[in-house]
Amino acid sequence: MSRRFICHYGVISTIAEAHLINKLIYLTGAPATGKSSLTDNLRKRLPKALIFTYSKELLAWVKTHPGSNTTQDDLRRESSSIITREDVEKVDRQLLDLANSCRGRQNLVIDSHPVTIEKFGFRVTPFAKNQLKQLAPDVVVCLYAKAEIIADRISKNAAGRPLPTYSEIDLHTQLQCQMASIYALETGASLYFLDAAHSPEVLLDNFMDVTQIK
Repeated sequence: MSRRFICHYGVISTIAEAHLINKLIYLTGAPATGKSSLTDNLRKRLPKALIFTYSKELLAWVKTHPGSNTTQDDLRRESSSIITREDVEKVDRQLLDLANSCRGRQNLVIDSHPVTIEKFGFRVTPFAKNQLKQLAPDVVVCLYAKAEIIADRISKNAAGRPLPTYSEIDLHTQLQCQMASIYALETGASLYFLDAAHSPEVLLDNFMDVTQIK
């Protein structure tokens, strides 16, 4: 008998469809490198692909706290004063449950960036080592772009983000790339760094080429 796992992401494919090659892809990169645009475009091209946007799930969890009226802009602006390690661990468990339920049955792309820029510098909230091994992504993709490109994008659409200096953007990008490398080395996943300066269409084509997602 075929089984289905139903959640707010939709209906995950039946076991009868498990012969298809499906991937678990971890997508990361500094803010304004185009992760959200990439996943939005991916949804249009591959409607059946599941997208787990970590920031949205984190916001949904925080909103369950009594008296919370936190917005996405608040998270971008004051992450460390709002989000605790316990909040992160809660969403990590939600992600692991989803990953385990759909592994091999449906493509899952995780949009996340564990490095955040704060008033004091930078904060990193990585997966615990055992959680990372449970997640076991097939592919890790990290987007990058020159500091001036990212600064220009933020200035045009801040969405609650303060405008960092070029040196802060460069360091943020380097730290994010380091985390991507660590995740790939720890799990044995394939690792790709994609130049996010390309047009959204070219970036999506490159993403689909390296991940072989279909």
